[in-house]
Amino acid sequence: MKTKIRKILIIILASTIIILFVIPSIKPYYNQATNKEFIENVQSNALSANVKIVQLTYETGLNSSSITVSVGASGVIIRKEGNRYFVLTANHVITELDYVDKTQIVVMGYDDLDYNFSLHNGGEYVGIENYYLQFPEITVEHIDENSDLALISFTSDKDYTVLSVSEDDAKYGDKVASMSNPSDKRNIVTAGKIGSKGFWNYKDEAGKFKYSIIKYSAVTSAGSSGSALLNEELEIVGITLGGNENLFRQFISGMAIPNDQIRGFLREYASDTDIY
Repeated sequence: MKTKIRKILIIILASTIIILFVIPSIKPYYNQATNKEFIENVQSNALSANVKIVQLTYETGLNSSSITVSVGASGVIIRKEGNRYFVLTANHVITELDYVDKTQIVVMGYDDLDYNFSLHNGGEYVGIENYYLQFPEITVEHIDENSDLALISFTSDKDYTVLSVSEDDAKYGDKVASMSNPSDKRNIVTAGKIGSKGFWNYKDEAGKFKYSIIKYSAVTSAGSSGSALLNEELEIVGITLGGNENLFRQFISGMAIPNDQIRGFLREYASDTDIY
């Protein structure tokens, strides 16, 4: 009897491990395969609105100084005025840290290479600081800590795509695509669906702010904060805030600020300026 119970427990444990480990690994491949046309449409017609936001942090000690370049985060272009582009991103992406001596934040277009990739492709060695300082520095136009949204701008003579914010809210089961710059990668497009039937409440790590978010299954990872979540019309329906992982550090779901909050954020900005 004890042997039979032990076998049952082993089977249950093994089944649980399979559910927790195998299924989350298969789902992203399934989502990519079944949304191939959607992904190709994003890559062809929306991806050049994706930007990378890089923070340069300068620190000085008694006898030394150093510069640190962040892994980077993401943002999406939503407007153009002359040669000035306006980018929607997450506020925590551009918030300066209190303990650093100086912070500088620059924007890289979808077609700009990271330093290591530039060297690998025959680029000139100019030093990491000089390399990133060739890119335009941001201007912070508007922020809202309570929604973790930020509107920044930069100037460039390059021609980038401009995307609009959807007038319709994303609904449970809607197909969505994420375009972002996760980790050391650029311009990654993943697809999935909205997985929440309503808004979820989410608190930041310090428990200071509570956000109303939507969850989705398009895979994202570190570096995707501030990236755009798009519907099938290539309109913005969310800005990525973060993600959830299981015990095996596998992606479970992404979290995004929904576009009803985005529209409210932009209306608030518009009431203070004639630019937007």
